[in-house]
Amino acid sequence: MYQVLLDKNAPEDNETLYARVYPGKNWSPTAFRLLMSDLQKQLDQFLALEHWLVKPAAVETDLAQAYRQRGLERHFEDALALAKSELERSPLRNSDYFVQQGQLLWEEARFQTQHHPEEERYLLALSENADMTWLTQKLRYLCLHTAFRARFQSAQALPFRAEVELMLEQPEYFRQPAVVTWYYCLKMLETPESDQFFQLFKTEVFAHGLIFRAEEMRDLHLFAINYCIRQVNEGHSRFFHDVMDFYKDGLTKGHLLDHGVLSHFTFYNIVAAALQTQDYVWAEAFISDYRNNLERRYRESAYSFNLARLKFARKAYPEALELLQHSNYHEPLLNMAAKTMAIKIYYELDEYEVLDAHLEAFIKYIRRKPGLGYHRQHYLQMARYTQKLIHLNWMNKAEVQALRERIAAEPALAEKEWLLERF
Repeated sequence: MYQVLLDKNAPEDNETLYARVYPGKNWSPTAFRLLMSDLQKQLDQFLALEHWLVKPAAVETDLAQAYRQRGLERHFEDALALAKSELERSPLRNSDYFVQQGQLLWEEARFQTQHHPEEERYLLALSENADMTWLTQKLRYLCLHTAFRARFQSAQALPFRAEVELMLEQPEYFRQPAVVTWYYCLKMLETPESDQFFQLFKTEVFAHGLIFRAEEMRDLHLFAINYCIRQVNEGHSRFFHDVMDFYKDGLTKGHLLDHGVLSHFTFYNIVAAALQTQDYVWAEAFISDYRNNLERRYRESAYSFNLARLKFARKAYPEALELLQHSNYHEPLLNMAAKTMAIKIYYELDEYEVLDAHLEAFIKYIRRKPGLGYHRQHYLQMARYTQKLIHLNWMNKAEVQALRERIAAEPALAEKEWLLERF
């Protein structure tokens, strides 16, 4: 019955589908709704079961609990030993590990204290485990909240930040890589003006990546990448090499992909960083290798634009221009970025008449295009200053210096660095 409903070639209209499931029966909307509701429950249970089966030691732990509750001591001991073995075989040593370890300790404590109520070691072990569980979870949430506060200018602080620092004065906690990694991440986010904790954090992430789940590693990589981008934006260009280290590691290990899909924003940022480090050979391989990992609707535009950026960086201007001219960029900001690259190419090729016409068309496009926000003024200023450049009397040193100073002082200007380099 359910196979008929799940068949990819199943009819789309409900009555025909109902007739296939119940041949010879009259159409009943109520019966069909009940059928689909039951199917949804079955699918929900299947997904939950799949999730449960892949969690390290989850099946064995619940089995041990079932045996304990039924008083089957020998079966309990076997299941408990198997659960411990399965948990230790897993490379995970994150908060999930400590949660699962706590459940096992609880089962063992409940079982053993029935026979040895004077035993204290189980309570001590449970308490230590609770501390580790809380600390690894709390550090991660503090990191997420610190990043949130920086992005949205929030004044709200999470409680117990000082208590975390007090706990970490005890050396036994720093023997746990998960604690150390998240702590250095937190300090990196709290003190962006110093790269001391960033370097410590980077070492821990690359050394202990396997102890975290994929989504945690994604968060850790994004924290590092955003930190590096912030440093670059403040003029510390050496961090381009660090950001490339995280991009390469995240790509190789799959941390930057979501079910095999790479965000087109991340794709653009990776190429931009690779061009800054002049890692052109790697960039070319990346653009080709990850083309099919892009969302389908962005695939061709992202591929052609970024390949054009690479050609431009290599000064292969005709090839870059051909890629831009034979591609359709429907997103306004991407379209403007493509037109801006074409402006720079015409300038480099001394095609001033073509450039003049291109600039006029570009200005008209910006003026009539809605929804550009502050980008409108930035790109308009860039186009106007480029017009001034191509009509500048370079023999008049005073005029040249005046234009350079005006460009340098302009607060809202796209491609300011490129414009200043023309002098």
